[in-house]
Amino acid sequence: MKKHLSDDTRAALVKVAGIALAIFAVFTFIAILSYLIHWRADMSGEELRNAAGREGYRFGRLLVRDCFGLGSFALLIILGAASERLLRNRIHSSLTATIIKTLTGAFLASLIFAFAGNMLGLANAFGGGLGGNCGAIVIAWAIQFCGAAVTGLLLCLLAICFAMLCSSRFVHWLGSLGKGSGKKPYIDPQAVDIITENEATEDNEPEPEPAPEPELEPELEPEAVPVAEEPAVEGPELEVIEGEGLQTDISKPLPRIDNRLDPPYGLPNYKMPSLELLDTYENGKHAISKEELDRNKNKIISTLRNYRIEITDIRAVVGPTVTLYKITPAPGVKISAIKTLQDDIAMSLKAKGVRVVTLQDSVGIEVANDKASIVPLRGLLNDDSFRSSKFELPVALGYTITQEVKVVDLTSAPHLLVAGATQQGKSVCLNVIISSLLYAKHPSELKFVFIDPKMVEFSAYASLIKHYLAVLPDADDEDSEKSRAIVKNAKDAEKILRSICIEMDERYVLLAKAGVNKVTLYNDKFRDRKLNPEKGHKYLPYLVVVVDEYADLTMSTGASPEAKAASRSITNSIIRLAQKGRAAGIHVIL
Repeated sequence: MKKHLSDDTRAALVKVAGIALAIFAVFTFIAILSYLIHWRADMSGEELRNAAGREGYRFGRLLVRDCFGLGSFALLIILGAASERLLRNRIHSSLTATIIKTLTGAFLASLIFAFAGNMLGLANAFGGGLGGNCGAIVIAWAIQFCGAAVTGLLLCLLAICFAMLCSSRFVHWLGSLGKGSGKKPYIDPQAVDIITENEATEDNEPEPEPAPEPELEPELEPEAVPVAEEPAVEGPELEVIEGEGLQTDISKPLPRIDNRLDPPYGLPNYKMPSLELLDTYENGKHAISKEELDRNKNKIISTLRNYRIEITDIRAVVGPTVTLYKITPAPGVKISAIKTLQDDIAMSLKAKGVRVVTLQDSVGIEVANDKASIVPLRGLLNDDSFRSSKFELPVALGYTITQEVKVVDLTSAPHLLVAGATQQGKSVCLNVIISSLLYAKHPSELKFVFIDPKMVEFSAYASLIKHYLAVLPDADDEDSEKSRAIVKNAKDAEKILRSICIEMDERYVLLAKAGVNKVTLYNDKFRDRKLNPEKGHKYLPYLVVVVDEYADLTMSTGASPEAKAASRSITNSIIRLAQKGRAAGIHVIL
């Protein structure tokens, strides 16, 4: 097709491409700048304020938060240079040097801004810090490895090296430092003769004007030989075409395995669930009244005074279900004396629950609100502490009384026991943990095993069988596999727990062959193509085993010998997984 296009058509298409690239550069600039201004409002999900629209917000968030931070502005140089070459019909000019310098500068700027953000306490600015997640990860590692002072000196050294790469004038200036005072000036012999003649005749002739100082020339270079210039010939302007050069690097490293995209692990068409699937529970919010706060304050003060305990200050920290009254005891009052009055305070307040706790600067009295507010999971998962979490398996447990979202790492637990009386929120806690993991991890990175003797607790997750559920490969057909995706009886539970123990042992064999001691190091090594799949190596997703009504599975009183054997097997499997599962990436929630 290119051969049939005329020169004018090709030139027009090149200019149109240059204009399109210039428009994209303007779009990138607006997206980055608008993200820096409105990032908090846009992340909250209440109203999109980015001037470049939804895609502009996503693109700006990618560049600023996930990549280079404020250093993202350096990428505009690449777009501007490419657009300028297209508009001036210089499409054969190489962009390689410009791209390398710009990307290097963007990365260096990301490191410098991330270091400055850490020093200024702005590590969470713009969602990922001044230098973005890219700079934050490298700087955090560098500070932990060699300290903040040495990290700052290394950044200065990198800045000097980058300046030497980009500017020959800087190289000349840096090389000439310290040479100005000791170097003798160059003197032309002809100038010496002229000065001598002037000194001999200065009484008879007027003093001539000083001769201009000759330009210094390198002493080692020979004198330039004048070359006769060819006469200029009118004609078209010379177009210089420079090739990319020969590639002497024979072996290029393979790209890192992307477990989210590359087969057989990845799902290229999979989309992470949207927060819009979760309810906002606007009607479940109840603001505590000033009357209730004053009433509780007066009753607390009067109860303490009945026991001759005076306080100097009282403050209320309002939470969704509990309000914390922080009191400062008067000098001479023992904290233990206040703690012994917990039941008396509860009786005086007539509240559902009262608890006395010791804080760093005061004594806290937690009082349940008259009307508890619903804490929406959508708000927890939308918080920056969850979105920007670097945890392997982040779980948003709830909203603390200090009005912060509590996020923990399940891999650090490494197992959980959820216990409590009826209607205390055990099932809600389990569903919040599972939902947090579903919103945080890709199906190639996480697999669930649900054991539900009640048969109704985890039935909603049966539709995840093709993505997140790990099942036994002994089903007769697809319908049978789907019906058994959620384990519902002790016999199947005993079988699948034994199979998980076998999987754990096989994983430890792979870890030993790879020479690592935990699954994260193994997966990093596998993604870097340092482990051969032909020798049995594979990507190892996390396995989270969720067991509801564990006591019912192990209850063997009056049961048959087979049921008692299954109960003992279930107990032994759980003990083994709790003892050894962490390093193999297997975590148990009972």
